[in-house]
Amino acid sequence: MKNFKIVMILVAAVAFFCSCTEKTVDVTLTEANETLTYDLASAATLPLSFSSTINAAAGIKTIEVSKTVLNGEDVVSSKIYDGFESSDYEGMAEYTVNFKDTLAKADLVAGYTVEYKVAAVDKKDNSGDKIYTITITESATSLSAWNPTKVVLCSQSQSSYGITYEGIAATVENETIGVKCLGKNDHKAYNMYAEPTTGASWVFVENIEGLTTDVALVEAFNNGTPVTSRTMFPATDQGKAYEEKYFICKNKNGEYVLVDYVAGLMNTQTGNVMVFQYKKAETPAPAAK
Repeated sequence: MKNFKIVMILVAAVAFFCSCTEKTVDVTLTEANETLTYDLASAATLPLSFSSTINAAAGIKTIEVSKTVLNGEDVVSSKIYDGFESSDYEGMAEYTVNFKDTLAKADLVAGYTVEYKVAAVDKKDNSGDKIYTITITESATSLSAWNPTKVVLCSQSQSSYGITYEGIAATVENETIGVKCLGKNDHKAYNMYAEPTTGASWVFVENIEGLTTDVALVEAFNNGTPVTSRTMFPATDQGKAYEEKYFICKNKNGEYVLVDYVAGLMNTQTGNVMVFQYKKAETPAPAAK
């Protein structure tokens, strides 16, 4: 799974635009310097929250919270949030904003920064603001060993026959590896066919030597051509050799899984099966704080 460390940085500078030297609008943030781990492979969004206290001796006039997503100095997106009604705080000398938001996957890209700005204006039009900055960096998680339990699949037409392989009962599809077995083509062509399960796609790879982390899987998948339709898998029948195939599956949960087609057997006595093994990130990412 592809993990991103989300580093929360409290920007120390507070901007004041006043007609006098007295600090009249003070904006503070109560959450800072947190590191969150975001699992890009299995989660689509990241919820977050922070609190901001505004102090204004002349009484608060307006409060505005905005978000800017940056790629270096380039603005990717920006937003001003509704919901801060002046009737909740107008004229008050102190008010605390408890803010909640959810970052979309499009915001959670390594190298991006996300800035939340809390700005306030008082009754004398003095202003102050503070910025809550989220820095997104990437970290790789090693893949596990091959899962010791193989995935055995058969076609829908043979699913009631009680087919097994090495003691493992065959099913029609498996959503972890994103494969649905369609069965054989005919008796002369010793091939089995399969297609991705709903919401899944595959990218076939020739060499898996460098695919040792979740980051490597994602990069290889993004650099390949996704397969979403019926695909042939050579099988063995009466001594004929099958062809091993490797592919990366992005399943419906957004997980990237390395899959090995380890056997394809066509037998009139025991049934026709496709056999796979797979590996993915060793451990789930810690929950976000």
